[in-house]
Amino acid sequence: MSWFLFFSFLPFAIYSIALLIYPLNDFQLKRVFSPLQLTAGDQVTVKISLNRKFPFPLLFLVVADWVPDEFYYRESKKILFPGFKRNLEFYYKIDKIPRGEHVFEAIRFKTGDALGLVEKEKWVDCREVLLVYPQHEEIEYRSLESQFEQGGTVSAMQFQKDTSLVAGIRQYQPGDRFSWIDWKAFARTNDMMTKEFEIRQTNDLLIILDRTKTKNFEETVKFVASITKSVLKYGGQIGLFSAGDDKTFFPIRGGDQQQQQIFLHLAKVKADSSVPLANIIETESILFTQPAVMIVVTSVLSKELVDQAGVYMRRRGTFIVYYIKKQNDPISQEELIIKSSAMQKGIIMISLYEDEFRTAFSEVKRA
Repeated sequence: MSWFLFFSFLPFAIYSIALLIYPLNDFQLKRVFSPLQLTAGDQVTVKISLNRKFPFPLLFLVVADWVPDEFYYRESKKILFPGFKRNLEFYYKIDKIPRGEHVFEAIRFKTGDALGLVEKEKWVDCREVLLVYPQHEEIEYRSLESQFEQGGTVSAMQFQKDTSLVAGIRQYQPGDRFSWIDWKAFARTNDMMTKEFEIRQTNDLLIILDRTKTKNFEETVKFVASITKSVLKYGGQIGLFSAGDDKTFFPIRGGDQQQQQIFLHLAKVKADSSVPLANIIETESILFTQPAVMIVVTSVLSKELVDQAGVYMRRRGTFIVYYIKKQNDPISQEELIIKSSAMQKGIIMISLYEDEFRTAFSEVKRA
């Protein structure tokens, strides 16, 4: 009986010793995503390939992909039965992948013998970055320029005064800047006169993205992407100031390259602002040098933001605030008070739900 047990156990012992010697470094692993160009909400298929040179017989192989913390899928872990095969592969899918920069760090695989006497495990660094762009909608683009047509009405839009082009002089009025006073005319007439400047009409837009952490932040990013796509598609020019812990500024430009740069930023951007948007606007002097219509996209309304918008209007021109809300999210009494205050200051403030993005520019005309 003892010899029978010995010879019965001998094959398992030899296999365990051979498995112990077999190097798992023989495996080459590769991860492939399909498709590569992704938008939030899309489905992505992940292919894991394993290739080896020496066909050592393996009873089983447990392969697990180390997916990012944002999502976990059981399908990313699978048991394969290689036998003598040199090439192995398996697939798994991720449904409704969220916007962002997702980092897949490594792949783990493990094998062993039939009796559980030997287990071998290896982690392979296989770092891949999957970039998922924000969703966007087609917006009915309409020029925001002011039109003075016979029989028509003047729109509420105000535009940039070009202080390098003097059109004439007029009587000084309270509120005029000290630097606008025409001292030569004052010396001639002994009356305080103010320079009149030409009005520069512009369709250029400068968007300010509020990166305050709220439940509506993803909708806010989606709306900025929609405006960018629509304006550039119709030949307009646009710039972006991303207001977070790390401030990012894209000067006003047009073309496909501008869209690629802005969309790349929107794919990676996070709601990490620890400072109220009004304070950021107040301290960023670069915003007051841009000859463009200012558009703030936010999901947080505050009295301070309205006050700062009023300061901008007195110094530069038009200020539009898009307040992004989720469906079935009612407008509070405080929000109504803030909107009323904005209207009194001449600020265009528009509340938008996600299904209303298409008419965003039309709402400006009605405001």
